[in-house]
Amino acid sequence: MTDYTYAHYCLKNDAYTVLRGINKAFVEYDWQKTDDTSIMDLAAQKANETENKSPLTVALEDFTKTTTGLHGSSSSNIRPEDTEYTLGERVASFFGKEPDNIFKTDEGQEIVENYGSVHQNDLYRSDYAANNGIRYANEGDDLYESALNFAKADIAAIEKAYRMAHNDSDNNGQLNFAEVKSYADISAGGNVLEGLDLGDNKKQITAEEYASYLVAADQMGNKDGVISMDEAYEVLKSDNETFTSLAKSIYEEHYN
Repeated sequence: MTDYTYAHYCLKNDAYTVLRGINKAFVEYDWQKTDDTSIMDLAAQKANETENKSPLTVALEDFTKTTTGLHGSSSSNIRPEDTEYTLGERVASFFGKEPDNIFKTDEGQEIVENYGSVHQNDLYRSDYAANNGIRYANEGDDLYESALNFAKADIAAIEKAYRMAHNDSDNNGQLNFAEVKSYADISAGGNVLEGLDLGDNKKQITAEEYASYLVAADQMGNKDGVISMDEAYEVLKSDNETFTSLAKSIYEEHYN
């Protein structure tokens, strides 16, 4: 039996530490788990009509559009008042056009009401419950385009949360050290980002670099658009140089 607890505390891989699309698949403790798939069930309806975007990608995008603040929490979240229609949305609804946002549908508003407040971590927990892992691509979609769309959505959600908390973010679609440090357990200056560099910018992680690492993690197993716990574990126990080399080959072939 795999000793996941030992692995989590004694092994280290920088890509695992930094990229939520990988480390959120490593669900070890009961408090990390949920049986509630309602958010992803709702997001799946929209994702099925959207090319190369998984339910989690859709949920992250709509979360970022909807959230307005921390609401007294230490992290960004959506509360029921955030799901209320704007004036423009009310006018559009009068003419039969509903908002293109899962959290502003009747079902989405009910989910947020039941939660009280929906955090980004709730999206990941719901996705894991629905897929037994973190899904970045739907079956039949292009894995590389889907990975890139997921990376863009996750980075945007992180950047907006950091901007609301600190009133300071370059908001450029790339993760810098301060933004990463706001959610990841890192302390060693900017070296961790330099080690993950696949292009020409050693101080920030681009969406293309993120996507490359995501597909590389998927290649540790079935390469099916879902990062499973076993695949996340394989990344966790990989040495940085070997895993970065795998991601680099993907980056150069598909994103550079």
